[in-house]
Amino acid sequence: MLDFMREGGYAMWFILAVGGAALVNAGLYVRKPEDRRVAVLRTLSLSTIFVTLSGVVSGFAMTLHGVGENPDLGKDASRILMIGLAESLANAILGFTLLGLAWMIAAFGARRAD
Repeated sequence: MLDFMREGGYAMWFILAVGGAALVNAGLYVRKPEDRRVAVLRTLSLSTIFVTLSGVVSGFAMTLHGVGENPDLGKDASRILMIGLAESLANAILGFTLLGLAWMIAAFGARRAD
């Protein structure tokens, strides 16, 4: 797990914080279904999406910058590029997993609200 967090970089901690808050809010919505909790969940979800995309894009940029800056890589450049891009996607894995779980939990709250 720590390797996964390290691969994603600093943005992983922001994703974990905001996505975790969305997850907690979804749990609160199940306990007490109120419209205001759905509004908060939507806002936290949007924030999680933006932080996730920021992490992915910054990872892509750092990878491309690092490979482009080192002309001595030769045939290893494509391998290093693939590894860097794969590590950048750790942000998307964490962010979208947290959002999926949050909204799955919120679905139970929506069922209770009916």
